[in-house]
Amino acid sequence: MRLFNRRSLALLVVASAAACSDRSPPTSPETGTPTPIGPTPVGVYQIAVTGIGTDHMVSTVTSPAPATDGLHPTLTVGGAGIVFEQVGSSSFSEGARGQGGQRFVSFTYRVRNGTGTPLNNLTMLLVSRAGTVGGTALSSLKRFDGAAADTTIARLVVPTGAAALGNDLVSMQALYPDVIQALTEAEVAAIPAQAGVTNIFPVGYVVRSKNSSANRALPATADPNQFDGLLTLSFRLPLQATSAQDVFSFFFQVLAVTDDETRLTESVEESQDTAAVRRLRDLAGSLGATTVTVLNGSPAMDAAVPDYPGQRQICSARVAGTAGSPLTTIVAPGAYSGLMILRPGESIDPCAAYFRAGTAARPATNVQFTVTVKAVDRYGNVKTAQADTVHLVQVGPPATLGPAAALVAGSASQTLTYTDYGNSVLDVQGRRLHGTLPITVAGVVRTWTAGAGTTDWHTALNWSPAAVPMSLDSVLVPVAAPLFPAIAANVQIGGVTVENAATISLNAFDMTASANVTAGATGGITNTSGRLFLAGTAKTVEGKLPVLRVTGTYSLTANVTSRAPIQVDAGRLTVSALRLQADSN
Repeated sequence: MRLFNRRSLALLVVASAAACSDRSPPTSPETGTPTPIGPTPVGVYQIAVTGIGTDHMVSTVTSPAPATDGLHPTLTVGGAGIVFEQVGSSSFSEGARGQGGQRFVSFTYRVRNGTGTPLNNLTMLLVSRAGTVGGTALSSLKRFDGAAADTTIARLVVPTGAAALGNDLVSMQALYPDVIQALTEAEVAAIPAQAGVTNIFPVGYVVRSKNSSANRALPATADPNQFDGLLTLSFRLPLQATSAQDVFSFFFQVLAVTDDETRLTESVEESQDTAAVRRLRDLAGSLGATTVTVLNGSPAMDAAVPDYPGQRQICSARVAGTAGSPLTTIVAPGAYSGLMILRPGESIDPCAAYFRAGTAARPATNVQFTVTVKAVDRYGNVKTAQADTVHLVQVGPPATLGPAAALVAGSASQTLTYTDYGNSVLDVQGRRLHGTLPITVAGVVRTWTAGAGTTDWHTALNWSPAAVPMSLDSVLVPVAAPLFPAIAANVQIGGVTVENAATISLNAFDMTASANVTAGATGGITNTSGRLFLAGTAKTVEGKLPVLRVTGTYSLTANVTSRAPIQVDAGRLTVSALRLQADSN
């Protein structure tokens, strides 16, 4: 008897009318809060996959006989059942054998509801049953020669969105939305227990409407040619050391459920494709989705990115093991697919937007800036065994770049020094892959340290970061400094803060500030004949100051004592209820 057929007509049991009625959420007696309602079970069935890695991939769907299925007692056989017919398949590989390389596989079926009962939001959740490989939904893994494949592969078969490699054979595109579904552990725990089902995983596949983006309804039909639904089964599995050891066939165990709630899930592959994100956002609106789940690394977790309707995150959804002891998650390691640039203060976070967390340090002009480069897969994992040599390329303001470096444990440092402000795009390049990061080079706060042992404003070692302040930088002169600065030429900076009793000496030179100016009531900014130009817009000023020239718009935040004369040239100085005093010396 042939085990696999190109077309499969599978009879699924469906819920009785009583089982499909509206359900009220039970209330927890301990907390008084509603307990999550899980989807309604419809039936258990098995998906057989064969021909993996060949041009003749076939998938069939079978429903175990009711007598041996061990279904929930309320489930009954409905009409002619649900019919699945394979209409397409695809496969591609990414990465190298022995280095995390994987094969992505996808099957698409058309779906007909011959149960006699309308169905909505039909979803196939992975489950384990008797005979499945420990902690997984897979069973009977075979190689091409019919021999048993390594069973440890089972826990590394991971659901994905429908994806394909781009024309560059590096980037990945998500082909269409509404393929996988992720639930919380509480939601799957609320699904009524099914005899014969030992474990329900919070991940599965959605049957979407073939005819409408406004719903996922599957109307009951007696027409053998009316197929109203589409189901795509997509997954990735590791390449073995040789093709002879690769998995050729296996079985999936799945629980079909319907759901009163319209939920969508953004796959990890979708989250990294801007066009795919737009399609999912549009679909969420047209379906009237009440919940949209995002997974690890989703840009939707960035506060600057608009949320999906009912957005929530499920980080590291379980695909093998139990809720209390997961063996594998949906972000199991994949192939080396890119290079990630981390600024000082940043780290890789599996749950954060773009897998990036922390507060990034800003580069300062004329000071070496060091970034960390990580070899990563598409799922936020560092490829610690990856061999590669990386170097920086920069587009933007002038900069001096450091030498190339080899990866060590999947990581390398790269340095550069900007000599002017502007918008920079860093591109770190390996032998085949690369990664980019935009960086804005703007002003920073430079603190006076007198580290060179002089009062010379124009000596880099007297500042931290160790470079002379430029036009967008702000300066801080602390009272604890052993010496205070004096300028020996006209300077233009951003803001100025001089702590009480500390000083800046202008001597005979001018200082132009474009941001807030704060000085103490004693010490402050002094001069012989030099002037302080206030050139900012909607900024503040206070403290003891030299001769003032106001060309911008400033307001007092405390009393100002200035040497006369105070001159306002096409600007404005708002005093309000404070005191502005001009002294003659």
